[in-house]
Amino acid sequence: MTEKPEILALQQSYATCRMHQEALCEALIDLAQRDLTEKMLQNLDKQQRRLLDQFTYRYIRLQDDIGNRLMKAVLLALEEDIAAMPVIDRLNRLEQLEWLPSAEEWMELRKIRNDFTHEYPETMK
Repeated sequence: MTEKPEILALQQSYATCRMHQEALCEALIDLAQRDLTEKMLQNLDKQQRRLLDQFTYRYIRLQDDIGNRLMKAVLLALEEDIAAMPVIDRLNRLEQLEWLPSAEEWMELRKIRNDFTHEYPETMK
């Protein structure tokens, strides 16, 4: 029996998010083994910069893929009509379904993602 397209999309989105989550966890473990001080952050060597870049990239990708793909796939698999549903309504619906603990917390995580995305070296202090 062939899976419904909505279920296949959900499975694919979930697998992608798991991949990002695993890489993010690896970066967190590596970061925890370092002494993250302001001085160290001002004088990053190549390896430290790569590690922070990996963490930032995976956080952004995980946030994007959960928000843009996985949440949509969950709602579509549940046969929710989301065609005209704004993002905040999708988040609230997922919270109602107890799939998302808090729409408000998700928006805070999204703000962190946006801060990472729009951070420029000249603004870092």
